[in-house]
Amino acid sequence: RDIRCLVTHNSYLDPQEGIRFRGKTIPETFEALPKAAGSAYPTVESFWYFLLTGDVPTQAQVDEVVAEWKTRQNVPSYVFDAIRALPRDSHPMVMLSVGIMAMQKDSKFAAFYNSGKFNKMVAWESVYEDASDIVARIPIVAAFIYNLKYKGDKQIAIDPKLDMGANFAHMIGQSDQYKDVARMYFILHSDHESGNVSAHTTHLVHSALSDPYYAYSAGLNGLAGPLHGLANQEVLGWIMEFQKKLNGAEPTKENVTKALWDTLNAGQVVPGYGHAVLRKTDPRYTAQREFCLKTP
Repeated sequence: RDIRCLVTHNSYLDPQEGIRFRGKTIPETFEALPKAAGSAYPTVESFWYFLLTGDVPTQAQVDEVVAEWKTRQNVPSYVFDAIRALPRDSHPMVMLSVGIMAMQKDSKFAAFYNSGKFNKMVAWESVYEDASDIVARIPIVAAFIYNLKYKGDKQIAIDPKLDMGANFAHMIGQSDQYKDVARMYFILHSDHESGNVSAHTTHLVHSALSDPYYAYSAGLNGLAGPLHGLANQEVLGWIMEFQKKLNGAEPTKENVTKALWDTLNAGQVVPGYGHAVLRKTDPRYTAQREFCLKTP
């Protein structure tokens, strides 16, 4: 702990104030970026521009990214076929990882490498193309998986008028209110230094010149671990089990303390909110809580 061993430009995790994106805190980021039409929240596309360049985009620049991503949303039908071929009780992260890998044949980086004209000085261009394709397609694939598992495979088509976050909310059948939830959540969890399991994994795999599809799928597999992304699910499961133990009783300092010690004394971990490095409340949680408090 407390040994600085990496350099990262996009974001930095401060133990006291949490994540900073390009030097800005979460509230500063939300305040600075152009907002979605009729919303108090920025689009994911505006954040993408900011994260890549370090500059706050103009509305025209945001509109350009929104339009470009729409041209990249064409997920091949065989991707959905591959996901549907999995057992229906497969975990959503398995399905998402398989979906990403099913798209690998479209990798522009792999095509460039295999062309016989590979030049490492310009290889970043095909990495950028792959990354852009993956980011634009992920909400489409994720919404498909959600509907497949939890909505009886009743799929909802893309709305070409909507930005990424709003379109994801639309495709999973949520109300207009959820459009801002999606925008906020995607931004909050978009970048997290490069030392955590999933981000480090993508760097490590791509260092072998595996294309971004291989690297991103590998990162998802790391994210699926209970000490990383799966902790969100673990927290909810732990709380639901705790509610069962209470038998309808109100939580108190005493029974919560007992439940925590029972867990630890059994050799298990208490799944946590936020990040192990943080010494204060995770500002990602604070941002979501504030949204809930001001949203009717």
